[in-house]
Amino acid sequence: MELEKLLTFEIKDKKLLFRTIVESDVTEDYVTGLREQAEYIENIPNNINISNQKEYVNNTNFSEYNTICGLFLDEVLVGTAGVQLSLSDSFLKNIDIQVAMLATVGIFIFNKSYRGMGLGKILVWASTYLFHECTRIEWFGAGMAKENIPSLKSFLSCGFQKVYEDYEVCKTLLNQSNLVTPSFIHGVKLI
Repeated sequence: MELEKLLTFEIKDKKLLFRTIVESDVTEDYVTGLREQAEYIENIPNNINISNQKEYVNNTNFSEYNTICGLFLDEVLVGTAGVQLSLSDSFLKNIDIQVAMLATVGIFIFNKSYRGMGLGKILVWASTYLFHECTRIEWFGAGMAKENIPSLKSFLSCGFQKVYEDYEVCKTLLNQSNLVTPSFIHGVKLI
């Protein structure tokens, strides 16, 4: 689904934009990042290229339940957040919480030179905030490999709570009312 709103904000002296991505946003840098990061991302085709990734983005924008948003730092796409609206049964299996519908979030900083800057936190916050503003969904979840500590820390720093852990995965959950905005973000505008 293409979200009808977007976010602008600043960190330090940098301007950021967060919005649904479109076909023309898919770059070689983005595709290379997907190829190199296959360990934590599900459903990446073996022969990923710009053409099939543009098709995937286009199909997602026409989907009723999925979206891919991009984080643009000084007009350069540096990361994405996929959000899937779903019934909570499969995500909340083995978790003693009753939620009828939730949105699951997955984040990806595809250019390694942008990692370690707090952009993961920004992706978590922005995707949760914008998706809630556009859909009014209250509950958000995220699952990640247990060893993917940077991802887990990004979600926990934005108010998500760890609700499940086994030897392979961690699951986190958030009610929108508990969303924490990273302290280094300022000048937020919802357009």
